Amino acid sequence: MYNIFQIKLAKEVIDYVNSNDTGHSGGEAKYPIYETHMRLGHSFKDEVGFKDTDFQHFTKVCTVNKEGPLVNSNDDTPYVVDGLEEVFSILNGRYYDEDTEKDDVFDNYVTDFKMKTFTRNDGEVVTLRDMHSLSIGDVVEDVDNGTFHIVAGMGFEDVTMQIKNYVESYNMIGCGSEIFVA
Repeated sequence: MYNIFQIKLAKEVIDYVNSNDTGHSGGEAKYPIYETHMRLGHSFKDEVGFKDTDFQHFTKVCTVNKEGPLVNSNDDTPYVVDGLEEVFSILNGRYYDEDTEKDDVFDNYVTDFKMKTFTRNDGEVVTLRDMHSLSIGDVVEDVDNGTFHIVAGMGFEDVTMQIKNYVESYNMIGCGSEIFVA
């Protein structure tokens, strides 16, 4: 299975960025999570520049299971999520059917996400998944292989060592993607 981690900005941070006199740079100076969000989320270079301490700002938002109930229509073999590119495709709506307004692959393979409800300015109450599509700066953990990759401008960059260094240096114990302070 694959665990997906994203940076989730608190309303306080967003409000500050939108109201201070220096905008993004003011937000980056005041909030380390915002500096990390901007640096990683806007990294279109070959090298992402993921630091050991960056992982402290990430929250697990969902799991993509490798196996599920679907079969490939052309040969009736089980459909298996077989790599990072397929995870990216699923979390970016590749299998969404506009005619039926359904995404059977997402619905059968993506789990462990939370929902959030908010009221729009026009009074409509909306409930959505508390996550965004897989984007530059997000981290994917391949639980079976024990590796972590960040979505880069082109493809993925392995950040396994940086995350393991962070976990070890802060005296944490890893248990899959669940990290506990020792």
